[in-house]
Amino acid sequence: MTTEQNDKPLSNQNQTARDLTVSGSENPVNFVNTTEGTVSVNQSRHVTYNYYSEVSTEKIIQQQLIKDSPYQGLKRFNFQDREYFFGRDALINKLFAAVNKSSFTLVLGASGSGKSSLVRAGVIPKLKTSLNLNKFYDFIFTPNDDPFESLYRCLLSEEKDYKFSKLEAKISLISQADTLPEVISKLKKEDEKWLIFVDQFEELFTSCHDLEKRNNFIENLVRVANSQDSSVKIILAMRADFLEQLSSYPELGIIVNQNNLHLLTDMHPDELKQAIELPAAKNGVVFEEGLVKQIIKEVEGQKGYLPLLQYTLDLLWQSECQTIGSDGRPNIEDRILNKANYAALEGVRGALQKRINDIYQNLNQDEQSATKQIFVKLVNIIDTNSVSKTVSRRANRSEFVGELVNNTLSTFIDENLLVSSAEDLTPEKLKLSESQSSKQSATVEIAHEILLSSWDRLKNWVEEEKEAILLKNWLASETRRWQKIRLENESKGMAELLKGSRLEQVIELRKKDAFKNVGGLRAEENQFIDVSIKWQQQQEQQKKNRRRNTILSLATFSVISLGLASFAGIQLLEVKKAEQLRQQELIRSAWISLKPLKTKEQEGYYQEKDEECGTTLDYGLRDLYCKIKPFADYRKLIAISGLPIFISGPHSDSELNFDGGYEFGYYNPEFLNWIQENVIIDPGDNLLKQSIQSAYNDKIRVVARAFYQSHKILFANPEELKAVKDEYQQHLIEKNLPDLYFERYWEFGKKLEAQTKSGLEYKYIVMSSAGFWVRRSMDGTEKQFFDMLTKLLSIYDKDWLDQQELMDTKPFQYNQ
Repeated sequence: MTTEQNDKPLSNQNQTARDLTVSGSENPVNFVNTTEGTVSVNQSRHVTYNYYSEVSTEKIIQQQLIKDSPYQGLKRFNFQDREYFFGRDALINKLFAAVNKSSFTLVLGASGSGKSSLVRAGVIPKLKTSLNLNKFYDFIFTPNDDPFESLYRCLLSEEKDYKFSKLEAKISLISQADTLPEVISKLKKEDEKWLIFVDQFEELFTSCHDLEKRNNFIENLVRVANSQDSSVKIILAMRADFLEQLSSYPELGIIVNQNNLHLLTDMHPDELKQAIELPAAKNGVVFEEGLVKQIIKEVEGQKGYLPLLQYTLDLLWQSECQTIGSDGRPNIEDRILNKANYAALEGVRGALQKRINDIYQNLNQDEQSATKQIFVKLVNIIDTNSVSKTVSRRANRSEFVGELVNNTLSTFIDENLLVSSAEDLTPEKLKLSESQSSKQSATVEIAHEILLSSWDRLKNWVEEEKEAILLKNWLASETRRWQKIRLENESKGMAELLKGSRLEQVIELRKKDAFKNVGGLRAEENQFIDVSIKWQQQQEQQKKNRRRNTILSLATFSVISLGLASFAGIQLLEVKKAEQLRQQELIRSAWISLKPLKTKEQEGYYQEKDEECGTTLDYGLRDLYCKIKPFADYRKLIAISGLPIFISGPHSDSELNFDGGYEFGYYNPEFLNWIQENVIIDPGDNLLKQSIQSAYNDKIRVVARAFYQSHKILFANPEELKAVKDEYQQHLIEKNLPDLYFERYWEFGKKLEAQTKSGLEYKYIVMSSAGFWVRRSMDGTEKQFFDMLTKLLSIYDKDWLDQQELMDTKPFQYNQ
């Protein structure tokens, strides 16, 4: 127990003889012979520790003997274990004050420093005691591979006082920046107080491979922390060696730096003494004289010693319970934990390794092989700043297949070296659950990461199988992701398949049977690999077909080469034409529905058009597409090139979608390369070129020139271009593009029309081209399109192009 004193000199230790109540989260144990000592923090601040120098053996052994172990082993302390959580009173009080003061708290500490236990068995019980118990709810979860799904499962927890239906909790599954505020807004009652505790926050960087979900989840935390809602508190617990990961999130960093970071350090020797002696004393047992000092000395300077300490003390307690004395009674009934049994365990530094090695040696060869498969599957290796870190990995219970593996798994769970989220559920209970969700969500993990550094055999396994571990765990995560997305959308699922060098690496390791030592591949993972291989083979075959089709098209279609050539300069803008004209159609419809036609001049622009082209617009790229459609049909282009024209957007591989709303197509860069290399070419034959030139002059020239000039204006000034793009995106969000076209781009077209002395047609083409170039700058193909356009003009409009290159490129300053 601590009290802070200011401006008091360092005092000597003074022996007192009075009763002292030492609490484990407000649970008293009475002792005598207390000592008061003051430790100097700095010149103006001193901390006084009131602790006991020795316990009253007489008082303790008069209490009822409780034979259940008061120590946690490798398991963390939880709320229900608070009666045995000793030695952290000062820190509990400090964090309690911090949580009351701020809506956000980050608890930072090394692995094994007791972060989780401090919050679960210390801070939360104190908060519940200080607040109305019926109105305070704590929501505790770890991020795992999907923090939103973890939040969802937390809301459905059957162990908590709060009760939400699946329908109510479903909103938490949506990966958006405002999901958590929505959950709070819809599920929290006005008079309730919520604590959201995200434990093992480093999992967001080690287990969650979906960057979008990670970013959205952090944005959720930032929004709640900045909401000024004093009835909602957030606590994060994270390993200190992952603090660098927060540097990528400046808004979160600002919150952390506002005195909201609390670092756990090693326990003071007197606090450590409480953590060792008081749990035993509470159960009516004392330590042999000198043993506590010996234990404290052993852990001095050892990293992450708290779980090792709890594990050793738990083994010591069990040993005393299991050892029968000469009088036929268990040693524990003597009420003393003795040095001899402690020495037999090989102390704090050796107890864990000795115990797990004893278990391992008692297994047969097949079980030992299964043990390796189990443990390496529960380990992950991550790289941060070129440094590899071995961390614990939480695995789905379904990843462990076969009777041998599951029996071995149960052995280590029973020994408390592994923990399972479903360890309290029998197979019968699982079958009786309302759905398969409980069974599917059951997980297994190493009881504590201290095992990773304490068991030499496991460290050797990890080093031997490093590559396979990395790839196997990544593959398990990607397989689950693929299955989930494929169920929602088959085509999107195809985009999640393995590709390139990573697929080659997986194939190579599978061929070598390298995954066998890490548990092998599950049927789902093999299916994922096989589908990926098949997809890659199809892609390679398409490339072959593409090359063949290109050759065949240039030969077989020589009869219609005039059509393809007139489609030449056209087509670079023609496939664009389909998308651009869709946008114009959208603008026309939206504009008409929003307001009356502005002028007779604009009204004359709308005329009935060939319905087969899907348009009523008379000018621009879509009209151009209609003119050359017999030679450049959308489906024919895909068939000849062997390439999709768009990589995303409203258009399919079979038809253009003119009703895609405000969504626009993202062009396939490979298709544009094919157009430039195979379609926009100088035919060489003069007679053919003259025919193409005639088609160009008649159908293409006006559009090509208008698009070229509008590009020069838009891209002349980077700052102006950025403003235009921002304006376009804002109108796109607000879904009022007609205003942008007819208020800004209309004037833009009128000025160019006046400069060039062109007709009404030119104005409409320029108006539509402005939006086209903005969209191309958004999908990343602007340079490709402009290069193709310049190439087209250099072949069929060279004199005009040379003249343009001599002109001033400032907006609206062109000479005819």
